[in-house]
Order: sequence, then C-alpha cells, then structure tokens
Amino acid sequence: MLRALENGDTETALGLYRGPLLPRSEAPGIEEWRTHLEVAVREAVLAITRPEHAMRYGERAPYDAEVHEHALRLFGPADARRAIAAGRLTTALRD
Repeated sequence: MLRALENGDTETALGLYRGPLLPRSEAPGIEEWRTHLEVAVREAVLAITRPEHAMRYGERAPYDAEVHEHALRLFGPADARRAIAAGRLTTALRD
C-alpha cells in the first residue's frame, strides 16, 4: 500500500486498504504504523480530485467529516452520489 502511495497510485492503495492496522493492538510499534498508514492514506485521498476515492475511504472512516466534505465538494450538483456523501457527513457531525 505504501509503495502504491509512493508511486502516486491512490486507486491501488485504496484497493489494498482494509482499515486501521490491527485496531485493537496497543503495541507501540503497531500503533505507530497504524497512525502512519492512516495519515498517509487519508492525506492522499484529500489531495486527489476523484470523488470515488473519497467515498471509498469514507466507508472505512465514517466519522471523518473532512473526508465526507471533500467528497461532497467534488461531486457535481446533479450527481446522485452527493446524497450518500451528505448523509455520511451529517452522521459524522452528530458524533
């Protein structure tokens, strides 16, 4: 996944991303890698202008309002997927 991001291939990185690395682990090394991977993927998604990438990442990060706002900005006003992004954003802002 990191190799894909290093090569600017966000689509492949998102295809490989399955969510936080070992989310229940409290081992310091795992926590560091988990944070590193999360930040790398998130920043790649926020830097790209393909709404489907923001939507895919948003499935794994339901409470990340910034990602959902990004997706919403990228969709045209007539795109039906805006409704999904808007719903996710509303949910993220409630919590």
